[in-house]
Formats: sequence, structure tokens, C-alpha cells
Amino acid sequence: MIRFHRLGILLIAMLVLLPALPAGAQTSAADEIPPIDEFAGIEAAVDRTWGQDIEGMLAATPDLQPEDFQGGVTVLNAMVLRFDTGENATAAYDMFAAGIGSQVVGLAQGGTPTVADEPVSDLGDAASAITLITTTPEQETYLRFVLVREDRYLFLTYALASTDDEVTIANDLARYMVDDGEEQGDEAIFIAEGVSSGGLWGFMPEGGNDLLGGLVPIADELLYPAQP
Repeated sequence: MIRFHRLGILLIAMLVLLPALPAGAQTSAADEIPPIDEFAGIEAAVDRTWGQDIEGMLAATPDLQPEDFQGGVTVLNAMVLRFDTGENATAAYDMFAAGIGSQVVGLAQGGTPTVADEPVSDLGDAASAITLITTTPEQETYLRFVLVREDRYLFLTYALASTDDEVTIANDLARYMVDDGEEQGDEAIFIAEGVSSGGLWGFMPEGGNDLLGGLVPIADELLYPAQP
């Protein structure tokens, strides 16, 4: 029950920061990102989400309101996919890049969108970033995606924050995963509450890492093979 309570409050915080999340952006079929299990050569894929320390904030301020979540980094996410060959990882990189680029504007419904392609240098074999800046009369929010291919691995991070400086945590996380993370053997221990270990989870920073800036793990997900 604790995990669902955390996620529920985190969702409220996201909705406060991002004016509206569409049920589905209008995207041509050619640019749609296919389900993970349809990617050629996919071997494994995992996903982790970090968020604000909701339980700690509630303990300190029991009557916390949604507007109290404004400011700072609200959500940080990382995905790792492993393919059988670098060629298949490259094909997946291209599909993700096209899909994110075509769909990101749809996340700004309810606000005025500005999309910026961000240069990413000296990271992996290929890297790119895109930032959606959503402006309303009340606030400005930043949603950044960073996509990296390194050999037969694909890394995707994203962050939701209230300033341009804060959202660069998505870049920092991607660089950590490529430069400092590593696959830790064939055996992995899956724990849905965000503390899985081994295998592809070895690419993720451990809790308490300075990079996370006080964010705490919220949830882990096995994308492929899916958790039975």
C-alpha cells in the first residue's frame, strides 16, 4: 500500500507541474514508438522512477497540499535496453528519437510549448536530447529527454523540473549510466519498490548518490521480459 500511496501523491505533483498529459499525442504511424517486445533483437529492458521524498515531506508537514510540490525536480526516470547487436540498438535509437521528437509537443496541452533540441557531446556512440518548455500564466516547466546508444545498449532518461538548470539532471543521469554504470552479471533481483539489483539494474545509481539530489526510488519495472 505504501508504494501506491507514494505514486498517487507523485502523480498529483506531476499534474501540478505539467498542465496536462494527453491520452495520446497525434502521431503518424511511421513515428510511433512500438512496444518494447516488437524491437528487433531486444534481449532485456528495465525502467526505474525516482521522485521527491513524499513520505518524508508528509512526516514533516502532514497537511501538505499539491501546490507545495512546485519547484525542484519532481520526476526522474531511466530506462535501459539491451540488444543482441549494435545494429539493432542503432535502429531502436532512431525509432525512439523520431517518436519522442514527434510526440513531445503533445505533452504541453494547456500551455504554450517551446521545443529545443539540445546538443549532447562526448557521450556514448550517439546521443541526443530534446526539451519541452511549457509556459502558462502561472508557471514554466521543463521536461527533458536524453537518449544515448552505447554499443548494444540504449539508455533513455527524462526529468520534469521547474527550471532549465534543474532539468539537466536528465543529462547527468544519462552520463552516469554510460560512464559509471555497468551490467552486473546475469542474475538480477527485482523489487518493485525501486531497489532492484544485479543485471541491467547495475547501470542505475544507488540510493543516496549525490547525483539524485535527494530524490528517492519510487518504482522499478521489468519491460522485457515482462514480469509475470
